[in-house]
Amino acid sequence: MKKNLKRVLISVAIIICAFSAIAFAAADGDEAVDYGALCLIAPLVTIVLAFVTKQTIISMFIGIWLGATIMGGWNPIDGLIGSFTGYIIPSIADSWNAGMLVIMALIGGFMYMLSACGGAEAFGRWAEKVANSQKKGQLMAWIAPFVFIFNQGCLLVGVIMRPVTDKMKISRVKLAYITDAMGAPLVSMSPISDNGVYLVGLLAAEIAAVGLTGVGAYDLYFGMFQFNLYGVFSVITVLMVILFGLDVGPMYKAEKRARETGMTYGEDDNLIAQPPESNIPDEYNLTLRNFLVPMLSLIITIFACIFYTGRIWENGISGVFSHANIQMSIAMCFLAGSIGAGVIGIRTKLITLGEAIDRWTKGAASMMQVIMILVCAWSISTLTKSMNIGEYLTDLVHGTIPAALIPAILFIIGVVVSFATGSSWGVWALGLPIAVPMAHTLGLSIPLAIGAVVSGGLFGDHCSPISDTTIQSSTSACCDHLQHVKTQLPYAITVGVSSLIGFLAAGFIAPAFAMPVTLICIIGGLLILKKMSRED
Repeated sequence: MKKNLKRVLISVAIIICAFSAIAFAAADGDEAVDYGALCLIAPLVTIVLAFVTKQTIISMFIGIWLGATIMGGWNPIDGLIGSFTGYIIPSIADSWNAGMLVIMALIGGFMYMLSACGGAEAFGRWAEKVANSQKKGQLMAWIAPFVFIFNQGCLLVGVIMRPVTDKMKISRVKLAYITDAMGAPLVSMSPISDNGVYLVGLLAAEIAAVGLTGVGAYDLYFGMFQFNLYGVFSVITVLMVILFGLDVGPMYKAEKRARETGMTYGEDDNLIAQPPESNIPDEYNLTLRNFLVPMLSLIITIFACIFYTGRIWENGISGVFSHANIQMSIAMCFLAGSIGAGVIGIRTKLITLGEAIDRWTKGAASMMQVIMILVCAWSISTLTKSMNIGEYLTDLVHGTIPAALIPAILFIIGVVVSFATGSSWGVWALGLPIAVPMAHTLGLSIPLAIGAVVSGGLFGDHCSPISDTTIQSSTSACCDHLQHVKTQLPYAITVGVSSLIGFLAAGFIAPAFAMPVTLICIIGGLLILKKMSRED
């Protein structure tokens, strides 16, 4: 342990010194602060420390403190104070973030209530009859996100499917991978999701700024789908992994352990959230209504809230999702689901009112670690944006690359920024104002340039250890967060590298080559990784 700590401290010191030398060498007089390569320190140190120490929260806080110290003129005391006043507290105070924290607590309460009323157990028994094999169980988890296409379903799908996958001896990191890869990548192609509405809004602004005529924001949005290589092939790759048993790298070991021993997580794993223990007596005759009452309460409530806040009587079914308060609707649906679970649990005499309140409270409290990680992740994201990490990476390549390389470069910049910040929305907001005018000026395919930016943002949103969707997937699957990151990285990197090759093919040959080239590379990469995993 001491050797590891010493190695970590030396590595951090080298990183800081190296980046400091680069930044100061590039400094120019008394101009406005340009942090240069120093903007990479906070995310890089956070990621390195997290993997080496396996202490996510501490690693994140150190990253925040280092970044705040740099921005505070290298004063560590000011950096410590600034970590809270400038980043952590504002992250909690932000209305959208605060809403997410409430949702996480409500999810914890719902998880425990679903178990207390026998809903999770009832669904598990039914699913075992319907999906009577590991492959069918995983397919059920793959299909479920399509039901929640209006928003990322990684939270809800994980909560519902974990009892099923546990019974079928499917590792929890496999469930987390399925829900994570089917999260942001899928809803980026849903016009009724918050991601879709956000993208359309950004594209509308660029159409006005560039002065494009004869094309609308939705035209560019739907035209981008064929070039959203990372999004499309993340979804397809999950299906291929399930159908053909393409478990590779650490995922192969996790799945092998689950099949042979029934242990769906490792003995040394630090579970980000603890699944509730079943309190159902063996003699109790569970029926599917124990599951249907809370779930119907949840589903009816979310659509009722969406239709009400989206004012369906004014905006119609086509406009209701873009005008609705999705976050509030999600919060209300989990609360309603908990109430439904409590009602059926009390009515069937599985629990009393006092026990229901106690179980819900314990569930909400069990999410404290998740809440702390989310707050730190948001703080790092805000910090790196304040240090202009996106502009720094863009300036490194601006004006020095041929037109054929632009889609690939846009994708690479998006990958680096999204992995460092854990945010796709920030990448899209930064990248699209660069990509659309550049493609228009150089005569490149505008949907291709948009697809490159969207794909780059999705990479980090999917697999960065500080991404909120990655954290949510670990939470809903009740697995070790860093193990989830490690086990899905081989798939994410395979899809990412293949997408890069696809963008190169689109730039140097023709846009039509993007998808077939990417698919061929993914299949080849997965087969090679599968062979290597079996030989170890």
